[in-house]
Amino acid sequence: MHKFSFGCSVELLTHNIAQITIEPNVEVTLEMLGEFDEYMSTIFNHDFALLIDKQNNYSYSYETLLCMGSQENLKATAVVFYDEADAKLPPQFAEMRQVDQLNIQLFSGANIGTQKALNWLEHQLCTEKKVELSY
Repeated sequence: MHKFSFGCSVELLTHNIAQITIEPNVEVTLEMLGEFDEYMSTIFNHDFALLIDKQNNYSYSYETLLCMGSQENLKATAVVFYDEADAKLPPQFAEMRQVDQLNIQLFSGANIGTQKALNWLEHQLCTEKKVELSY
């Protein structure tokens, strides 16, 4: 597991899926996102997916919302939430990034939600490879 100085940890779950956990009350800034993206590009030089464990309450700066999820090899993101208030993406993010058509799915942490999220991520990565191979 890799821990960043700004309150974020990354755990590699498979060779192409990483779990991200952000500590409580952190505001993720553009500088933090840059450090995170740089780290991710060193461990993934191939298609990958992220499982965001939303067990803690945190926020993003406006600039971060404009840039997050833009890594070239990032094919899917699953967000596992535990509080119904977190059952949707931040409205600003959904509006600002709609044109990007980011591949994001939300899952409830109750009733094996994390396993459902992992299954979905694996399916997204397999589907992406099939699309690439058909060309």
